[in-house]
Amino acid sequence: MKELCIEVKYFNLKYTVECGQCFRWKKLEAEDNAYVGVIKDRVLKVRQEGNKIYVLSNKEENLESVVTEYFDLNTDYEEIEKEIIKFDDNVKKAVTNTSGIRILNQDFFETLMSYIISANNNIPRISKSVNELSKKYGKKIEFLGEEYYLFPTVKELENVTKEEYRECGVGFRDAYLYNTVKEILNGSIDLENIDNMTTQNLRNKLLTLKGVGPKVADCILLFSCKRGEVFPIDVWVERVMSVLYFKEQKSTKKQILEYANNKFSKYAGIVQQHLFYNMRENLL
Repeated sequence: MKELCIEVKYFNLKYTVECGQCFRWKKLEAEDNAYVGVIKDRVLKVRQEGNKIYVLSNKEENLESVVTEYFDLNTDYEEIEKEIIKFDDNVKKAVTNTSGIRILNQDFFETLMSYIISANNNIPRISKSVNELSKKYGKKIEFLGEEYYLFPTVKELENVTKEEYRECGVGFRDAYLYNTVKEILNGSIDLENIDNMTTQNLRNKLLTLKGVGPKVADCILLFSCKRGEVFPIDVWVERVMSVLYFKEQKSTKKQILEYANNKFSKYAGIVQQHLFYNMRENLL
């Protein structure tokens, strides 16, 4: 198994995989700054040393291009960070604290199903349910002496019942997952046409799915559809925006969203990730 080395700039592996946008990365306690994750069609072990990442995978075909796309390594985050720190001192401090966060390009179907599971849930439970669903219905992969499972395809979930979803620990979201798979299978959501849809049209389509509200829809748009202008608002983001920009005054999600869209524009998504992670880690 050959280790791939890629030079990186303005990329922090820890911040990127721990900032709440993905659920299938596990830190390796025996190694410094090393993680194992299941992405799309393979398992990766990634470790970072300075401005280099070292990657091992069970599938070496197109490995560099897959890693580059997933971690968004071809996007100039040096330029992005230089631009967004000009917004104000709050963003400047947040970006200084967590420089190197990148927005992942995750598989759309997996992100859709995972974020439906995420509603009113916490990250450990979300990860557990996603892993259980993968173990029961996804393809098994043996990698570095461990067993991993790819997230199941739409076809692999075609005949899964609501009860079987519930057995994976998803609770009341069982019906949402069941209905989403049926909607995709009947062509209501065309997975092949997502890139050709405007952000608003795609958001509207996502919002027709049971279990997908505005925050879940925006997370899907940001973390799997390259729609960097969206600004998902969860409890952490609502809190940090209230503290920093509304000075603890009562503010609605609509007001926060309008403020963020006007102020942060096309960089709203990356600003959101910095503010979210800083607030969650008590860095601000």
